[in-house]
Amino acid sequence: MEIFLDVSEAKAIGDTIACTPTLRKLYQSYGKKVYVVSHHLEIFENNPYVQKCYLPNSMNIDFVKEKTIYHNSFCGLGKKNERGVEYKHNNMDIRQFHAVSLGFMLSPYEMDYDFVPRPYVPIDELPEKYVLIHPVQNWPSRTWEAKKWMELTKRLNEDGISVVSVGKDSSETGFFNVNKPTFNFEISQGINMMNKTDLSQAWHLIDKSMCFITMDSGLLHLAGATDSEIIYLGSSIKYEFRAPYRNGSQTYKIHHVAGGCKINCASDMKYGVREWGSIQGIAPLIGCLEKKETFECHPSVEQVYHKIKEII
Repeated sequence: MEIFLDVSEAKAIGDTIACTPTLRKLYQSYGKKVYVVSHHLEIFENNPYVQKCYLPNSMNIDFVKEKTIYHNSFCGLGKKNERGVEYKHNNMDIRQFHAVSLGFMLSPYEMDYDFVPRPYVPIDELPEKYVLIHPVQNWPSRTWEAKKWMELTKRLNEDGISVVSVGKDSSETGFFNVNKPTFNFEISQGINMMNKTDLSQAWHLIDKSMCFITMDSGLLHLAGATDSEIIYLGSSIKYEFRAPYRNGSQTYKIHHVAGGCKINCASDMKYGVREWGSIQGIAPLIGCLEKKETFECHPSVEQVYHKIKEII
């Protein structure tokens, strides 16, 4: 019987890439390739554990459920199940969110991501050596300000270091809706690749870079499928719930640079109790839960600059 994994309720790229360890576990358990339902076909088109990938609106899911062994690994986000339990996205490891939905957990050595890119397409004027940045807007708790990205780029350029920017204007729809535009600015020494890459070209840009700088984002998880140095900028979500795994480790070539506040309020259920009286999940944050004027969990330009200089 055919095996299906439905991740169509995972609208974001990062949430979808995070299903690949669970997908690999299904392949190993059943001993056969898996059919996948997803909004992001490119993530799976070269995956060695996938038989075929379908868009959600291209098939009759009720028929699939009846005729196959069907798994849904990302259902009920932001909703309570029949027992009144809500899976709390900000309070769970993003990979285990998929696995637990199917009734098991993954060991640290089972948490690596799978992504096999299309062949690299040469890019005119791409520097031989460069720092890659991902300056995009997300939920405020996961957005490093445009002025910080521009100041960091200026300082690196003044040191003779080329900078390349990557990212796409996008939006996330589902239980919460948010627009995710790029911070699209000119770079004196380097190249602006905003809105010019697919996932595979983005993967190659990350893989070729001296280091890649991003907040919690889809490209953070894509970068986890490379061997590049990653600087992961701190946010209100607990680092361990989002940082990629490589060979069972969340520290191999991954550098977490956080600000002065390290309470990870978005991943602390007591804030849900304060607001709703029970352990509700906390929505993506538009303001600090400690009522501070800014997100002090975000690092300064100086911190990020010095980490880059240490690495390269």
